[in-house]
Amino acid sequence: VSLNWLVAQGNVVPIPGAKSPEQAEEFKGALGWRLTDEEVTELRSLASKIKSVIGFPVEKL
Repeated sequence: VSLNWLVAQGNVVPIPGAKSPEQAEEFKGALGWRLTDEEVTELRSLASKIKSVIGFPVEKL
């Protein structure tokens, strides 16, 4: 889902770093389908509610 979410942004090109041939196959399979417009809208709505925290203390993360 995360790779498809990045692709759906339109201005992002994900470059997954596979550490094994099996992981490369998993990434390949993840891109064999696409999120629907409704799913992208839902994920954007959820992502907009996440607040970024920079720095410490860790409790704020």
